[in-house]
Amino acid sequence: MDWLVYFKVLGIVFLILAGIQIFVYFYKKVRVKNIPEGKKIKILEIKPITYKAQILLIEVQGKKFLIGLTDKGFTKIGEFDEERS
Repeated sequence: MDWLVYFKVLGIVFLILAGIQIFVYFYKKVRVKNIPEGKKIKILEIKPITYKAQILLIEVQGKKFLIGLTDKGFTKIGEFDEERS
């Protein structure tokens, strides 16, 4: 009888952990999609590289820039011309 209680508790713990992972997954998806956009500056895409680093593709008045974002600040990686892309 003790084993049955043990397996029930273990199953509940696994369900709770799976629920937390599903919540975090969908929270990240919704958070990235709900980026406020202005008229002159638009964030086109965000790609996480590590826990503290991301690459952002932004558009400022028709020009596209690739920006690196870390906990220490921003770095301009490159600029895109419409003719080359």
